[in-house]
Amino acid sequence: MFAKSISYVGAFAVFWGSSMMTNAAIIINGTRVIYPGNEKVVTVQVKNEGDTPAMMQSWIDDGDADITPDKIEVPFVLTPPVSRVDANTGQSIQISLVHHQLPQDRESVFWLNILDIPAKPKLKEGDQVKDQSLLQIAIRSRIKLFYRPAQLAEKTVYAPNDLQWNKVGDEIEISNPTAYFVNISSLKTVNTAHSSIELTPEGLMIAPFQQQRISLKDHSVKSLEMESINDYGGMNQHKIDLK
Repeated sequence: MFAKSISYVGAFAVFWGSSMMTNAAIIINGTRVIYPGNEKVVTVQVKNEGDTPAMMQSWIDDGDADITPDKIEVPFVLTPPVSRVDANTGQSIQISLVHHQLPQDRESVFWLNILDIPAKPKLKEGDQVKDQSLLQIAIRSRIKLFYRPAQLAEKTVYAPNDLQWNKVGDEIEISNPTAYFVNISSLKTVNTAHSSIELTPEGLMIAPFQQQRISLKDHSVKSLEMESINDYGGMNQHKIDLK
């Protein structure tokens, strides 16, 4: 059995009128987390860059962004699940793998969620609650968590180059023969006669040993420009010649 997360604190809003405060104070250090299979604990750093304390709830889901933490079963334990982070200070979140039932021949993907619950603002002297115009909203950040089995060769940097591309009618079939997830942030057509067309405006993630098809939109295109995202959140450029 996978471990269950704690009960859901939930997004909260305090309605004091029509104005709104939506700035996220809790900032995650990094855009993704890599969990090597030979590690007992992986640490994620966050910081409260706001001027007031904030409550922070953290949990991991398996891809369903709408399910509440009390109903999630994942093979990780995260500590602390709830904590207060003072203004301009940092906090460490420790992630531990507690069940080793994940595939060992490929990566697995999960999602780390951070819910930033801002403190109730203090009223100025002489102010009345009814005179305030304020809407406070708890803001959730969500980044990918990749479990990488220890036995996998350290060749993730080459995975985007190993993708296989084929025209199938008015689509492109992209095959990933590697054990790694390949994250594509941008995929554009290269055509001197027309302006380039973005084929994946919302990005694309191709799972290990899987295929995906996308609409080509322009049958005359013979090459593409791709940006892939590496382990550090950086962008790598690639040129693809279509067959």
